[in-house]
Amino acid sequence: MAGMRRRRATGGAMTGNGGGSGGDGRRYIEERTTVRVRFQEVDMMRIVWHGHYLAYFEEARRAFGRKWGLDYDVFLANGVAAPIVRVEAEFYAPARLGDELEVAARFLEVEGAKMEFEYEVRNAGGKLLAAGASVQAFVREDGTLLLTPPDFLAGLYRKWEQAGAWRG
Repeated sequence: MAGMRRRRATGGAMTGNGGGSGGDGRRYIEERTTVRVRFQEVDMMRIVWHGHYLAYFEEARRAFGRKWGLDYDVFLANGVAAPIVRVEAEFYAPARLGDELEVAARFLEVEGAKMEFEYEVRNAGGKLLAAGASVQAFVREDGTLLLTPPDFLAGLYRKWEQAGAWRG
């Protein structure tokens, strides 16, 4: 994704705490959630095992979905699924047992039958620990790829536009 390539080139992540735009200048909607690092998420070095960051990204994506009407129950009600087809993560500093983390998910405005998110994981002091991105495609219940966005997504885009939800 362009956002991840941009972060690699600049050594940075998403812009600040809600300002700016998506990693490549597109409009976005952001949601944040907190997670606490549990014992089963740390390795023998007492830091979070890298794979658990994907679960933290998922927590933020689900928080976004619950708030903005784009959660899995909506997909199921509309006869579609949205599997992850690409995920990227970069790690800057470790999280440790008991740390409270703030995880941000930015839903990026896209054309086509897909969803793109960017993520940041920060500790309680605001230090950036990890950043990532994901792409989800829309498929029918039988697994057939959708080539155009599902109708409900176009409706949500209109609703978000009317509510002034988009940033960037």
